[in-house]
Amino acid sequence: MANNGKKRMTLNQLAKELQVSRTTLYNIMHEKGAYSEETKKRVYKALEIYNFRMNNHARNLAMNQEYKIAFVGFYSTRFGYFFDEIQAGIERAVEAYEDDGLHIITRYSDREDPGQQVQDLVELEEKGIENYIIFCYHYESVSPQIEHLINTGKNVILFSRRIPGLHPFCSVGCNDYLSGKLMMELLEKFARSGDRVQLLISEHNHRDKLVVGERLKGFYDALKNSRKNFELLEPAWTSPVPEVEKNEIRNVLEERKPDVILDFVCNLQEAAECVKENGKGDTVLLGYDIYPEVVPYIKDSTIDAVIYQDLPSQSFKAVELMFEYICYRKKAGEEDYYLPLNVVFATNCEYFENL
Repeated sequence: MANNGKKRMTLNQLAKELQVSRTTLYNIMHEKGAYSEETKKRVYKALEIYNFRMNNHARNLAMNQEYKIAFVGFYSTRFGYFFDEIQAGIERAVEAYEDDGLHIITRYSDREDPGQQVQDLVELEEKGIENYIIFCYHYESVSPQIEHLINTGKNVILFSRRIPGLHPFCSVGCNDYLSGKLMMELLEKFARSGDRVQLLISEHNHRDKLVVGERLKGFYDALKNSRKNFELLEPAWTSPVPEVEKNEIRNVLEERKPDVILDFVCNLQEAAECVKENGKGDTVLLGYDIYPEVVPYIKDSTIDAVIYQDLPSQSFKAVELMFEYICYRKKAGEEDYYLPLNVVFATNCEYFENL
């Protein structure tokens, strides 16, 4: 029977509409417990009118189930947008699954203090937490504790960084090796054969083998098969101190005057400002990630393109996978979930800046 144009309702909404408890509604739908015949008729009529379908969502509400997931990560004041985007995805997941009983416990520590991250994991385990989404930078220091959690039967998803030697429930992120190859494709698209190419890489990420290292490996592997010949200048490993780095970027670009600038996690905003001040001309500027400070430079084509990995969708996916497993026992279909990479230009920037 049609639902007469009425919207489908949640269990909570239906119980409120009928002025009965959620438990009574649940019992009638499953023919359990005690209730009057008159109440049963009212409920069945409402179920037909609103085309209500019983599902796991209704089950969780009726049983007052709570599913706790710990999201344990790190922060860096240098790249605040990165962690804001991760948090946005977590909040989106909470909004989607909170009524099903999802409860997220977040713990963030300084990127350069892996000992605190280990302590966070120890304390959460002592509190009885069974489910973890873990995002770490100095993985060598944190790996033993993560391995302990896995070996003692805890559910672990690795976020953003797949740690060598560990076998968690699954990992969620982007394929950094392919993102490096994609950078090479963009270089071929925008640059001319013979162009002088400058790589900018922050010393802040010099030891990052899991992301920057993979990006560079993908880039150099793809370069071997390039249809064009480029002159690669010596990579500029700039200071981790922001103010010092700004000067170093400017000095490198003004002294070397490259035809192409590839920002592999450095300071794309500063590079764009320098290019714009000196006159864009034919200079090509490519980088990673989209955040408020660089949007104007993408829109006016000072930055020709950026590779964007959609962090909110990644963190949402990690929570979704963990929740569906602990709530519905839906196993991950893949060992590594790589979400799509996007390329942002002036023509499509407006869409991505509002995600």
